[in-house]
Amino acid sequence: MLPMNSRQYRVLLVCLSLLGMAVVWLATATFGPGLSTDGARYLSTAESLLAGRGLLDYFGRPLTNWPPLYPLLLAAASGLMKTDVLVSGQVLNILCFGAIILLSGRLFERSLPSKGWAAAASLLVASSLPFIEVSANIASDPLFAACLLGFLLVAQSYMEKRQPAQFAAMAALAIASTFLRYAGVLLIAGGALLVLLAWRSNWPAAWTRAAGFGLAASAPIAAWALLFNLPNSSTLLGTHRPAEAWTNFLVLFEKMGGWFVPLSWVNGPAVALALVVALAGLLAAGRKRIPALLADLQSSAVLPSLVMFLVYAGVLIFTISTSEHRVPGSQRLHVLLLPMFLVLAVTVLQRMLPQTDRRLLLAALVFVMLLPVYRVQAYVRASLHEGDVSFYNLYNTRTIRQSDIMAYLQSEPFEDDVVVYSNNEAAAWFYLRQWIRRLPRYEVDLDEDAASAIQSFAGWPDQDEQAVLIWFERDLDYKDQVPTPDEMAQHLVLRVLFTGRYGDVYSLSD
Repeated sequence: MLPMNSRQYRVLLVCLSLLGMAVVWLATATFGPGLSTDGARYLSTAESLLAGRGLLDYFGRPLTNWPPLYPLLLAAASGLMKTDVLVSGQVLNILCFGAIILLSGRLFERSLPSKGWAAAASLLVASSLPFIEVSANIASDPLFAACLLGFLLVAQSYMEKRQPAQFAAMAALAIASTFLRYAGVLLIAGGALLVLLAWRSNWPAAWTRAAGFGLAASAPIAAWALLFNLPNSSTLLGTHRPAEAWTNFLVLFEKMGGWFVPLSWVNGPAVALALVVALAGLLAAGRKRIPALLADLQSSAVLPSLVMFLVYAGVLIFTISTSEHRVPGSQRLHVLLLPMFLVLAVTVLQRMLPQTDRRLLLAALVFVMLLPVYRVQAYVRASLHEGDVSFYNLYNTRTIRQSDIMAYLQSEPFEDDVVVYSNNEAAAWFYLRQWIRRLPRYEVDLDEDAASAIQSFAGWPDQDEQAVLIWFERDLDYKDQVPTPDEMAQHLVLRVLFTGRYGDVYSLSD
């Protein structure tokens, strides 16, 4: 690769970080950050905290399916900056993407054989559309990624020096990560394994310290689960859709392939087979260098990335909701593997490949960078016109903001004491910024029907309450198994207040 000294590399990192933050700002400049249902939960909880009501989401229920740290930070930032929680989320995630570039760049500098390789890997992270998209949305993932990268850097130092301060820093980052996403338990598991390996020359001490790390890092989230989640939801870490391990395994390779080639080219089994064949070919061609490669992988610089890559891949395979994350556009969980994958891939390539002309490597890098750069410029251009155009943004788009139903809701605001129901509660909360009541649900697979769900539903308003139903159409009508207005009209009194292309509004009474 091109020669580069430490000072030049640090300047490059700062420039990439500033450029990355500018890209996220441009993508969110028109309407603000993108917003999904999870994002609406975070924002509504942050608003509830600012209002002094505690950790309550847009239903007015305790936040248990998600950890509390991100909405706490949103509320604190909003209070300090005197801005809306949507703006505080935008600023926080822009800063987080800059931190991701800097921290991953530092990881590459400490892990890879030359500044040239580190610069190439940093360019790939800075131009990663999945990282940019999730940073342009209200989500805890960018801050979680920064915690994970910081954890890897501290773990490198701990593997080398085994100092108590580094042990404590690893535990603190693991604790913070679990309060950002429950998947943060991977840092607890990975950290305990790294502590064990760091002391493997003295196995009694290794087991003692690993157990101590696991207990210290898991105690806070365990206390939260027992004292807050369990009383409020009868679950320890919320409820989640089932994981299909084999499907998730194949999806993992599809996501990884999508980092480097067009999604239309990606097939999970084909990517897995290609990686296996490529690795087998490298090992066969460089059999004499395998011992040196194993030594590289066990070094304090690379071992943390190897351990955490395997642990996090296991989390993605065995625990995440298959139905939510198998779709091509959903990369927010998988892209966290990218920096660790680059460390491992470059380590293998530089050890197993024969010396190659630097011009050839530079040409290969330019070719690999073409797709990310094209994707990013296309995304930014579209987002400047339409608002964030990522997969995650459901509610903060030009189409919805300029829709007829939005115009009605803004021109005819409801009083605070009006009870609001909707087939899309997150959207209704975002546009109204008041608590939303949940409509009844029915499970067709359990032979339930709309009539019985409506008749048995205990959440309808009392006689002295005013209530409205906001029924979204088109892009926002995707909730399954919710009784339609026609079905509700057979049991309740619905009067049309507004009808439009993107939805209708009714008054509602028993």
